Amino acid sequence: MNCTYCYLGEKKNTYMSLETAQKAIDIAVHEANKQYDRTLMVYFIGGEPLMAFNLMKDAVGYTKKKCQETNLICKFSTTINGTLVTDEIIDFFVENTFEVKVSLDGPEYVQNLNRRDYAGNGSFEKIMKNLPLLRKYEQATGNQISIASVVTSNNYQYYAESFQFLLDLGIRKLESGIDHYCMWNENDLHGLKEQLEQVFYLYKNYIIQTRQMLFWNLWEQHVKSYLFPCMFYACKAGLATCYVTTDGGIYTCSELPEFKIGTVKAGLDVPRIREIVYLNDKVDSMCEGCEYINHCKTRGCQTSNYEVNKDVYRPIEVNCKVTKWMYNLIKENLSEKQLNNMKEEYERRYIRHGK
Repeated sequence: MNCTYCYLGEKKNTYMSLETAQKAIDIAVHEANKQYDRTLMVYFIGGEPLMAFNLMKDAVGYTKKKCQETNLICKFSTTINGTLVTDEIIDFFVENTFEVKVSLDGPEYVQNLNRRDYAGNGSFEKIMKNLPLLRKYEQATGNQISIASVVTSNNYQYYAESFQFLLDLGIRKLESGIDHYCMWNENDLHGLKEQLEQVFYLYKNYIIQTRQMLFWNLWEQHVKSYLFPCMFYACKAGLATCYVTTDGGIYTCSELPEFKIGTVKAGLDVPRIREIVYLNDKVDSMCEGCEYINHCKTRGCQTSNYEVNKDVYRPIEVNCKVTKWMYNLIKENLSEKQLNNMKEEYERRYIRHGK
């Protein structure tokens, strides 16, 4: 695939060796043994992970063996573009209880706008052909496929339409990624706000009418941060999670030299991890006076802020605006009683049970 908005930029056409994968897993197992929940999640991303399916199988087998040796729980997850799925791959996902996320922006004219191959062919038709295989996974596991959609400056006007399309497909786990790498002008931002509000009402009305659960990541993550104060750099990437590149470099969450925290050969650079994770908070002028400053994860996303603004403290404008829009929707649509009930549920689910 040659998606126009890919965060990886120019493709390197590199593959991870099994030796590199095993060394990365050894480090991860060592670190997971220090954690209270004694759980290791291995997440395969790309590029397209299924282009290295044999490596994925070997890495899963190695992870399970290493986790059994130290009584760790291991879980697996992947994000795929949906074009390479086969019966064998689905059976593998089922056998190893993978969490599976598929990239799909919306109906054909939306999907093919940005998600094309190097020959310029759209990917929608291939994904629709593979939909029965994805349904097979859902039926076999009882787990639902997540759909990841990118909302960017050339397709935001179809956001609500695409959201409804995915609902009509029977998707019940929807993850919207707002593209913060592209340029958003004032007209774009105004249109994005309108679309976001329309999506919220589609989400709300679906739940009211069907009385069924529906996961929408933007709502879920913003309700949680609205209810609970968060510290600067709340995600703690580098401390509890890391990102390993095909050449064995270890980063907090993105392949930026400034956020490299080791290699699979040399191990983790603990002093550098501490520098990143425990960086002192400093309020950017853009955030001064904001009523949501103590409930905002956007301002503390060091890697994204640095990548776009070359300043870890300066939040990305579109992310800032989306946070404020979502918080306004929360205030306008949830009563104090509802908020308190949700807070109690989050405390039960996330704090007491660590989910």
